[in-house]
Amino acid sequence: MGRRPALTLLVFLALLVPPVVAVLGAGVLDRGLSSWATEALRVLSRPSTWRSLRFGLVQAALSATISLGLALPGAYFLANLRFPGRRVAESLTLLPFVLPGLVVILAVISFYGRQGVVNRILGTDLTLVYSAAGIIIAHVMFNYAVALRTLAGGWRNLDERLREVSLSLGESSFGRGVRLYAPLLMPSLLSAWAVVFLYCFVSFGVVLVFGGVRYATLEVRIFQEMFTNLNLGAAGVLAFLQLLLCAAVVLLLQLLADRHVRPPREGRTRTIGLWNDASRTRRLVCSLYWGFLGFFLFGPLAAILVRSLRPGGISPSWSLEAFRALRTGRIGEREVYEIIRATFPEVVATSLAIAALSALATVLISLAAARSLRGLRAPWVDTMTKMPLAVSSVTFSLGMRLLWRGMIPPGPLIVITQTVMAFPLVFTTVRGALEAIPLRYLETARSLGASRWSRITTVELPLLRRGLVNAYTFAFALSLADFTAVLTIGRGEVVTFPVAMYRLIGFQSFDVALALGVWYILVVAAAFLVIDATSASRSKEWL
Repeated sequence: MGRRPALTLLVFLALLVPPVVAVLGAGVLDRGLSSWATEALRVLSRPSTWRSLRFGLVQAALSATISLGLALPGAYFLANLRFPGRRVAESLTLLPFVLPGLVVILAVISFYGRQGVVNRILGTDLTLVYSAAGIIIAHVMFNYAVALRTLAGGWRNLDERLREVSLSLGESSFGRGVRLYAPLLMPSLLSAWAVVFLYCFVSFGVVLVFGGVRYATLEVRIFQEMFTNLNLGAAGVLAFLQLLLCAAVVLLLQLLADRHVRPPREGRTRTIGLWNDASRTRRLVCSLYWGFLGFFLFGPLAAILVRSLRPGGISPSWSLEAFRALRTGRIGEREVYEIIRATFPEVVATSLAIAALSALATVLISLAAARSLRGLRAPWVDTMTKMPLAVSSVTFSLGMRLLWRGMIPPGPLIVITQTVMAFPLVFTTVRGALEAIPLRYLETARSLGASRWSRITTVELPLLRRGLVNAYTFAFALSLADFTAVLTIGRGEVVTFPVAMYRLIGFQSFDVALALGVWYILVVAAAFLVIDATSASRSKEWL
């Protein structure tokens, strides 16, 4: 391995490892190793520790399995049928994933809560929300897009020639699915399951709101030990236990990725069936599937708007009272500022500033890392760049707070934390766009005497522009939706949309929290439109 890749990985590890070590070793330096070992045995002997671990594993496994079962038909239709609205459907399904967990929570409460849309339609009084069922529903909504895109990619990478051979041998559709598609799709299925499992296992905001004490996971226990019980040693022990499990999942994910060899398809494109050529049954199933999915994913989001306009959720009249409270700064006799500790304009400005800076830093670091690692094919390197996925956001945020509190202001520290945590996802996008640039373009520019800077500005960046904008938009959304780092590091000093909504829910100001959720969706949509329009107008300069 060359000098530049080695330096890149060392810098990456220098950012990731010390905060994790700070949490894992919390309590050792101030209490001594023997005292810490005693504390570790005490924590591991608690029934609540293993109950939280067991519940975390079960809910994550169920959430991942349901997400895959729901996404598999959609992935098949996206890869095999050119149905009306195909591009729109693929884009919109990403929306719940880039929303804050608190917005998804509000959506689930508005749709499935005691006074939600489902109970109104069915005339029932179901209480699914504040239980394990509510956690699983929210996790499936949040992670469906991850499963859909992974499985759709697996379908699209299947060799078309294998299907043609199966057809020529007269194999039935069922036999082809069992003996051909299932084995070929198994790596994608297992990879999608592992990624969704990991996201659900380290989920924080959803479990914190819906789970309470009864359904707490290790992630929530770590936060409680650190900030409620003020027990650094116990938090470190729980973080170490969680890290072992998450690291095992990441290593398994990398092993599956290494085994996933895509067959070459030079000069071949996968045949995608036309809508008019599909059978009536196939078109009906496709329509029913996307209709149900729209109801499941976007019904709750629409319920946020409806409930925000109907005070108390039961009022027969429509009202802008909740939105007016954000404008006037008063909720009845109380000041909004007293609850969320910031004004509405301050919440918007803080959220956008942190998201813009965090996204910029993440994309620049990802681009620098992708360029230094270009052409390097080493499985252990890929594993290292994915390691932030194995570290829970609570653990890493706590470590950053322990290491740098008092030295770096909360705002910049949150930006650094979000940059490291978002790096694996953004780096994958940037590296894929960079690897797609044919090397002959750069070799031609070099043969013509172009300098390195000239090659970067005149060849690489124009070709990477759209990929970089997509990566920036993704990083922007992840930062804007972040709840854990802001709550853990900010501790009341930094208030973004998710933190403000969390405080409003805690003070029983549910209608105003819904109104703030609507504003969040509008702000995100406006920001995305500006980013996309800027990208499109600039791209024309290079045509």
